[in-house]
Amino acid sequence: MRLFVTQPVCRLSQVALAALFVVATAAAASAQDPQPPQQAPAPAAPDPMKFTSPLAMVLNEIKPEKAADFEAVWAEIKTGLAASAKPELQQQASSFKIYKIGLELPAGANHIYVFFINPVPAVTFDPVKILYESGAFERAKADELYGKLKDSYARITPWPLVAVGG
Repeated sequence: MRLFVTQPVCRLSQVALAALFVVATAAAASAQDPQPPQQAPAPAAPDPMKFTSPLAMVLNEIKPEKAADFEAVWAEIKTGLAASAKPELQQQASSFKIYKIGLELPAGANHIYVFFINPVPAVTFDPVKILYESGAFERAKADELYGKLKDSYARITPWPLVAVGG
């Protein structure tokens, strides 16, 4: 028995077979391509507020209308650290002193506070980490203090210090 196929049907069959071949070849090629290796997550940036130097300074530029909040919050932070059951947090509380620039500033200028720190090894002076990660504060208290503190900062600049000369 002979099958009778017209030329247009034959051409259509050839095109369909060619398309099927191209799709199958492309699928096989993509299945063999190795996936690019997933990049490992970038290592966390070092904490600029965790000092390894023997002395450090932190310059705090505070919005003038929020200076009282800044002072009150840091007084509570120092009190909370000192009351902690963790010896390293008690040591942290006594390791820094807070000073305010004693000059008359132009109206509207940011107030300048300087922390002089004798760093405690492996302890951060990042206020957010102190409030939320140190364990010295309950979440509700940390939220309350953070709410006041975050609005007070114009800029915070940590400076690890090293001695020069002899």
